[in-house]
Amino acid sequence: MVRAHTALKTLTLDVKRDVDGRRIKARFGPLLAGRTHSIDLPIAKVGEVRFKGTLSVAMEDGQSGSMPLDVQAELLAPLKVQVSPDDLDQERRVITLSASRPVVRAQVTLMSDSGTPLGTTEAELGEPDAEGHYRLKYNQEPGTLMKMVLQVYDDSGFFGGLDLFPWRVDIPHQEVNFKSGMHAIEQTEVPKLHGSLEHIRAAIQKYGKLADISLFIAGHTDTVGDSASNRGLSQRRARAIAKWFNAQGVKIPVYSAGFGESILVVTTPDETDEARNRRAEYIVAVSKPRLGGREVTWQRVR
Repeated sequence: MVRAHTALKTLTLDVKRDVDGRRIKARFGPLLAGRTHSIDLPIAKVGEVRFKGTLSVAMEDGQSGSMPLDVQAELLAPLKVQVSPDDLDQERRVITLSASRPVVRAQVTLMSDSGTPLGTTEAELGEPDAEGHYRLKYNQEPGTLMKMVLQVYDDSGFFGGLDLFPWRVDIPHQEVNFKSGMHAIEQTEVPKLHGSLEHIRAAIQKYGKLADISLFIAGHTDTVGDSASNRGLSQRRARAIAKWFNAQGVKIPVYSAGFGESILVVTTPDETDEARNRRAEYIVAVSKPRLGGREVTWQRVR
């Protein structure tokens, strides 16, 4: 920033950038007395950089002069924050987070599924553990938690953050019965889906204005048959249900996934015909839900 105490005819910058030797030369003017002129010193990439050279002026009365410049600056990368699904412990109300560089302070703001605030927690983070993780214990007022807005600050005051959505709604439904080994939805089963559709639309009406929500259909089987066949069958059945909802004009994205016999409600030996294990889950959520304690490859139905 150059402030002129008297009128200047020209203002000339001539510096060299140390990281690559690039010469930066620019001329400005005239500049009225009392005015300030800003000159950008471009930084090519993240890291420290030094500019050395001169700043020269020529005045309206013919006088001139120059001064040496030696400017050091640093361009920081965006502060990235990461919280994996396993790092959010809602029971103990602890967030385990990592950041792309050391951080000192965090703030988390909570919002309920009705759009009301559930409290804000600010805390010093202290030293990270051996794996570079920080832990933030937060307070929560009574209510169903839908959204967490997390901001984390470094010692220069720069911050990064992310929104977490540890929320889901399990849609009540009657199980659709399929013929053995088939995935086509029988006409006699359609009324069950219409009943579920009412609950889904009610969830969209209630929560759709608070976040970008989606519908997830998960399919499960019993242990009759081999594992690979069961997984494929559950995928096809879940997709058939998801496509039915999509065809009814559900106004949110619809996804499906099949788990076969990997997540049993009732633990049974192989080749056990257990009706309670032949089921589907209808979930409305913001983030793609984890089932069985692991990440799921959800397929978008169009």
